[in-house]
Amino acid sequence: FDYLFLPFTDETNGISTYDGGRYLDFSIPEEKRVTIDFNRAYNPYCAYSGRYSCPIPPKENHLETAIPAGVKKFTKN
Repeated sequence: FDYLFLPFTDETNGISTYDGGRYLDFSIPEEKRVTIDFNRAYNPYCAYSGRYSCPIPPKENHLETAIPAGVKKFTKN
């Protein structure tokens, strides 16, 4: 595989973003340093339907700050 999967939670979960966290996917860089673009954060499938099971972000991936970028909370009309 040539990509990384980063599930994370932050201080916006349950307020303006999905309660269970969001995900990021990105290509493995050639350098040792990674730039994370949180504008690309997306909701897991389980945010839209109970028919899906989604990985739960580990506690180590909780960011103690608000990330007000990326996909916001899904609300049914």
